[in-house]
Amino acid sequence: MARRDNKKQDQSSATEDLEGNVDQIRQILFGGQMRDYEKRFAEMEQSLTKSIEQLSKHVDKRLERLDAYTKRELDKLTDQFKMERKARTDENKQTSKDIDSLARQVEGWFEEVEEQIESENRQLRASVKDQGEELLATIQETSDQFDASLQGQTQLAEAKLGREDLAALLSEVALRLKKDFKLPKG
Repeated sequence: MARRDNKKQDQSSATEDLEGNVDQIRQILFGGQMRDYEKRFAEMEQSLTKSIEQLSKHVDKRLERLDAYTKRELDKLTDQFKMERKARTDENKQTSKDIDSLARQVEGWFEEVEEQIESENRQLRASVKDQGEELLATIQETSDQFDASLQGQTQLAEAKLGREDLAALLSEVALRLKKDFKLPKG
């Protein structure tokens, strides 16, 4: 086993020496180019870092400006909304006052109309009463005249012949005109 361990140690040290030699060869062949690449990568990294920082600052500034602009616009809109709400509230109050005024005016008109109707009703009642009284007087007068006329006719009727007597007289006249009438003997 000791041999194996020695063998392994010999192989590992040979591998290390070989790797070290490969590194030295690599350094000799590509060392300048590798340093140049490392330098370029470092410069590129610095440039990218600087660009990212500038971009970050630029984005931060733009975000700050956008935030400020948004706040200003929001404040403007808030103020405008408050003014419009106040204006609408004032308009609503004025409209309410106008409606109340109109309602009072309409009530006044209704009261005037009611008063006119009551006045016209009183006048119509008085007129109907006067016309009724006039008509009653006319009826009474006509009744009196009719009564007087009727009494006059009654007096004439009493002075006149009776119906039966008149009928007999007319029958006798008709017979005499026909010459059929014979006088009773007697």
